Amino acid sequence: MGDLVSWLDTIDRRPGLNELEVRLKSSEFNLEALRKCIRTTDDGYQRNVIKRTDHYELVAICWKPGQITPIHDHRGSDCAFIILEGISTEKTFEVNDSGSAVHMSTRLYKPGEVCAADEPDIHQVVNEHDLELVNLHIYTPPLSEFKIYEMAD
Repeated sequence: MGDLVSWLDTIDRRPGLNELEVRLKSSEFNLEALRKCIRTTDDGYQRNVIKRTDHYELVAICWKPGQITPIHDHRGSDCAFIILEGISTEKTFEVNDSGSAVHMSTRLYKPGEVCAADEPDIHQVVNEHDLELVNLHIYTPPLSEFKIYEMAD
């Protein structure tokens, strides 16, 4: 992960999803070393901020089985994440005329796969499996604002 952080420390711009995806896929991660500085919680998924600068935020997010994010966007930030452990379910949504979220698609991501979400994308991440889920997220610029959406009836 050192090479990834070294590269992130050099950026002074928003690199875009393609570059984030390439960097995540080409990086090596030591999950056991990372476990020493991250944790889970029974109250919901756990965000573990590893590093935050003016240009990026690196976060390990952990889900126990059954934990779920709200339906949300990433206003002002791009987001790319790699699955380090477990299987991540990403549900994508579009907003209807009343402002509610309508489910559009579902995709599973396995360890080593990368999910990239553009700023206007609306999604939800779920751990629908029996093992812990650990994802490493990069937000560029750092996540400072997001909107939570209600599911359409």
